[in-house]
Amino acid sequence: MNQSILMKNIKNEKYLKVFLIGFFTFLLAVLPIIIFTGGYYIYYGDYNSQQIPFYIHAQDFIKNEGLGWDWGTDLGANFVGSYSFYLLGSPFFWLTLPLPNFLVVFAMPLLLALKHGIAALTAYAFIKRFVRSTPAAMIGGILYAFSGFQLFNIFFNHFHDVTALFPLMLIALEEKINNQRKGFFAVTVAMMGILNYFFFTGQAVFIIIYILVRIGSPDFKITWKKFFGVAFEAVAGVMIAMVILLPAALAILGNYRINERLYGLDLVAYNDRTRILRIIQSFFMIPDVPARPNLFSSDGAKWSSIGGYLPMFSMAGVIAFAKSRRKHWSVKLTIICMICAFIPILNSMFYTFNSSYYARWFYMPILIMAMMTAHALDDIRTDFRPAIKICGGVMAALAVIAILPKKVDDKVEWFEFANYPAYFALVLAVSITGLILLYRIDRLRSKGKSFMKTALISTVACTFACTACVVYFGVSLGSYPSTYIGNGINGGENLELDDPKESFYRLDISENYDNYPMFWEYSSMRAFQSTVPASIMEFYPNIGVTRDVASRAPLENYTIRGLFSVKYYFDKVYSDKEDEYSFICDLPGFSYKNTQNGFYVYENDYYIPMGFTYDYYMTEEESKNHTELTRERSLLRALVLSEADAEKYSDIIEELPYNMMAALDDSDYISDCKDKQGKCCTKFSYDSEGFDAEISLDSSKLVFFSVPYDDGWTAYVNGKPADIVKANYGFMAVKAEPGENNIEFRYETPGLMAGLIVSIAGIILLSGYLIIFRKKKSGTALSSHYYDYDKTVSCEAEKNYTQSIIESYREE
Repeated sequence: MNQSILMKNIKNEKYLKVFLIGFFTFLLAVLPIIIFTGGYYIYYGDYNSQQIPFYIHAQDFIKNEGLGWDWGTDLGANFVGSYSFYLLGSPFFWLTLPLPNFLVVFAMPLLLALKHGIAALTAYAFIKRFVRSTPAAMIGGILYAFSGFQLFNIFFNHFHDVTALFPLMLIALEEKINNQRKGFFAVTVAMMGILNYFFFTGQAVFIIIYILVRIGSPDFKITWKKFFGVAFEAVAGVMIAMVILLPAALAILGNYRINERLYGLDLVAYNDRTRILRIIQSFFMIPDVPARPNLFSSDGAKWSSIGGYLPMFSMAGVIAFAKSRRKHWSVKLTIICMICAFIPILNSMFYTFNSSYYARWFYMPILIMAMMTAHALDDIRTDFRPAIKICGGVMAALAVIAILPKKVDDKVEWFEFANYPAYFALVLAVSITGLILLYRIDRLRSKGKSFMKTALISTVACTFACTACVVYFGVSLGSYPSTYIGNGINGGENLELDDPKESFYRLDISENYDNYPMFWEYSSMRAFQSTVPASIMEFYPNIGVTRDVASRAPLENYTIRGLFSVKYYFDKVYSDKEDEYSFICDLPGFSYKNTQNGFYVYENDYYIPMGFTYDYYMTEEESKNHTELTRERSLLRALVLSEADAEKYSDIIEELPYNMMAALDDSDYISDCKDKQGKCCTKFSYDSEGFDAEISLDSSKLVFFSVPYDDGWTAYVNGKPADIVKANYGFMAVKAEPGENNIEFRYETPGLMAGLIVSIAGIILLSGYLIIFRKKKSGTALSSHYYDYDKTVSCEAEKNYTQSIIESYREE
């Protein structure tokens, strides 16, 4: 009987309806863009320069190469390590794998709509546990799916993978504690761990806080036995996720960015005086878009995902609920999260105490806030009027700030405090309009009139308006879609270059076109990718080039173009400056070839093929005595080695005389290139499993390859294992003997096989646990809901649930 009742209760829920609302609200908001661009969804910033090329590149790599070493990402990268943060563990990405590559980009807006639909569905499923009214719970689900956090992160497409599925984690935890449903929590832990390791660390912290706050609640029947059951499933879930977690962790451990910490006053106070103001603003009104702080201008944390606004309701539902239910667990949890958001060290614990500021954990308390809002709307005891006044007051204060005078070049300007005054006025107007609609709905509610349908329709309308505001302002900031589509996505069709498979080379490209070569399927030294091998992160600072989220070496660092076997440089043609163009490249040795795909193409007349030898070395310690520019200029003249390797190979390579380091200029660079052209490999072939090279030598030499050093490499020279030398601050060299040499480098992703073994062990462990402790059949129905208030309106789901019980007893 209990299974029949449970199934009928599930059928009475509006899962499909809330999913379709989420799906079509987003799709309709972006549909004009899709129509205008001929099926594409082109946004701006990271969405264009990372999300789209990564999807296309990853599809092509997996289908043609599998998993291994990726020659198309930066100077080369561990594919699993570099893309597990972005898409590799995402079920949404894998849904696109059966599609032909050219259709993937057209599927991306549909995937975004799918993620919004699933986020609304999963949030609704969680919220319905605590909210009687189905329409109210649907409103809560929609608020979560279209919160300010979601709007901000359209820019970061892959963040929506996490937010869409996270509510399942809390549902599984509730089921484990209250209904002894075994295995579900372990599965969700594994799923979230595989999905994105960066967010997974924050989820672990939040789950711990959630459990601690929920202890003592009448609807959270935790015992020590259940607690240890949760801990066991968490461990089993992490084990299952190790197939992705372990190689991802090993890939990023050497990245200096993950080891930076907060100290001193930075532990307790933000050094950016606008940060807390921006957080407050983003919860009370539509947030700023990435990289464009509007009202509170700042150069810091412009991509940190600060956003929390709930369309139409703002914080009114949260404040009203907190005022009427001060001791409720969700109020305590929200206060704790608010304190964490305002204190740097507490905020950083969601990211293993890293010093970089991010607000990318806000989606978790936002889910709780959406539940509080739905609960408040449905609870007759909750008074919205004071909360509406507070939200109105905050918006009024923000409006006053927007008209404050500012001084620019000794001139006082009024009504220009915001960086984009018209956009600020628009989002403020939309936010205020939502508050007015809420006030009218509350009037209906307080008079006992039917209001829930009006509230649902108004919520959907406001989410649509909020989404449209953010999306179309973002689109206005980006490049013209036809240029991006024609020169970027489809640009490879317009190129006539030497085949890199015949003779390996890399491209370089001018700024603002970072990942275009990824579309074209060429290796490029310029790349916008955050999770590249640690050796790349180590290399650039040694020559004075910043390497944080992208490799963007200035043209004055021309020596590394020779070092990296760059053969072509693409300089963008700007139509309004074509008449002024000089056809002179700032890279020595590069001459104009022709114009292709909207770019001026320059060819390196002194291109050095991959793999060449050195006559001289310099130790890393000695290099510190020179300027960063001198270090860079000498990279073709001397191989930089550690003290230990310099001593080990001192019999085959000499130390660079000091006088050969003096005042190196363009002519010296050209001379070094010519020298290396006569000392390079005669053959070089490569794939995802490694590379093979052939070189003929008169004497023993160290052969250098501009391939990032990584623990997954093993080398063989003439069939015999060879030691890999870490050279030039992060690349590889190997000793070759006199005569003909066949050099092989083979790559295996570090941690992948070990992670797979642990994952299999985790699956076996969980399976055994489920078999041994399988739940015995019960004579009573399982309950997934706990309502601690009187409903505002008649609850259709409750009627259906009661009727299903009556019918079941009649059948007996």
